[in-house]
Amino acid sequence: MSGPPLISVIGATGTGKSQLAVELALSLNGEVINADAMQLYRGLPIITNKITSEERKGVPHHLLGCLDPSDVWQVGKFIKEAEKTIEDIRRRGHLPILVGGTHYYVQSLLFPHGNEEKKEDADNEYAFPPVDINLAEKYPVLDAPTPKLYSALKAVDPIIAARWHPNDRRKIRRSLEIYYSTGCKQTASEVYAAQRAAKQQSVSPDIPKYRNLIFWVHSETDVLRARLDSRVGKMITAGMWEEIEEMERLYYSFGDEADLNQGIWQSIGFKEFLPYLKMRKTGAGEKELEEARTAAVENMKTATRQYARSQVKWVRIKFLNALRAANESGNHSSIFLMDSTDVPKYDENVTLPAIDIAQDFLEYKLLPNPLTLSELAKTCLTPQRDFDISQRPDLWAQRTCEVCDVITTNEPEWERHLKSSKHKKKVAGTKKKEEIEKFLRKRGEAEASQKETEA
Repeated sequence: MSGPPLISVIGATGTGKSQLAVELALSLNGEVINADAMQLYRGLPIITNKITSEERKGVPHHLLGCLDPSDVWQVGKFIKEAEKTIEDIRRRGHLPILVGGTHYYVQSLLFPHGNEEKKEDADNEYAFPPVDINLAEKYPVLDAPTPKLYSALKAVDPIIAARWHPNDRRKIRRSLEIYYSTGCKQTASEVYAAQRAAKQQSVSPDIPKYRNLIFWVHSETDVLRARLDSRVGKMITAGMWEEIEEMERLYYSFGDEADLNQGIWQSIGFKEFLPYLKMRKTGAGEKELEEARTAAVENMKTATRQYARSQVKWVRIKFLNALRAANESGNHSSIFLMDSTDVPKYDENVTLPAIDIAQDFLEYKLLPNPLTLSELAKTCLTPQRDFDISQRPDLWAQRTCEVCDVITTNEPEWERHLKSSKHKKKVAGTKKKEEIEKFLRKRGEAEASQKETEA
């Protein structure tokens, strides 16, 4: 038995997700539900890349601009609100269409079981005890500098400490919060292990909540990189600077204590410009300010490209594996990659075939083989790995490459680093340096010996 239909549109930033969601809604009597964590917040339409009222073409959009910038939502809260919205849209006889690039939100909603990684990474409030807002008063180490915070985690939970990078403050703090919230009776790694064990012992398959059709809007890497770099420039000319100054005022209203890893502060843009803003506040010279502002723009471009890369990585490893696991337990979901590389051919390559597929899906017709839609689909629709690292604690191991000054947190990551061109070049350079130093040392010894002989 399958649940009611739900169409989802996922993909990296800048690929054209929102446009497809609107076109699907117009063709299928649908309404759109936002699944982008930053677009939940009111205001800041440029920084958060919200779809404009003109681009919505009259299609109702939900969970868009509904939060105050000072609010913080966790994924569990999003799921509750999204499920209520889905049912409300369905009661009115319309089709719910979920769209967004916060893939752990989408994944947690579509495949709520059997994926511990989303619980670890997304702070799933269903999975853990609620965190006392005064917890840091009882355990001041939670507000300590990251190295001290990490040392505290290693002392009580070395297993999960090995799972996180020493600089990943959010995950380190969350793991400690779980430990303290249980009255120091259960570590985060024990909580996760219990969840995995309960899942493995479950004798009944997960009951599918929705009959899922997923469109992954994707573009070739080089094309997307250029598109994203160009978009940053357009955002600045469109008024992003005014939004950054608005965030600056809010930032200082918190007494310079806003957590840049929480809520709206995670948006790409403000963090990158913060060093410049602080320099401006201290009265730095014009040349210094211009250099700092130029660096901020470049850092924003880099952060945007890195974010897009992480979104694609999430889909290719976590999302595709979660989909496969759900299908194996009876929750049949279909995913189609729509190639948006060629913008002038967007309708031909994305909109029209997606509408045809969606109509067949709603009428229970046979759907095409997803691999036949494009060469990009053929390349990308196979998971990069056939397992999720969160399910394999036996592979959790922190290693440090002294040559490259790089820290890895699991065996596959360590193997990738060892095989990387960066590591090989560094090793080759180190060997060459050692050989030169050895040669100079021998030559010095020989010259010293010769002088002694002559004397």
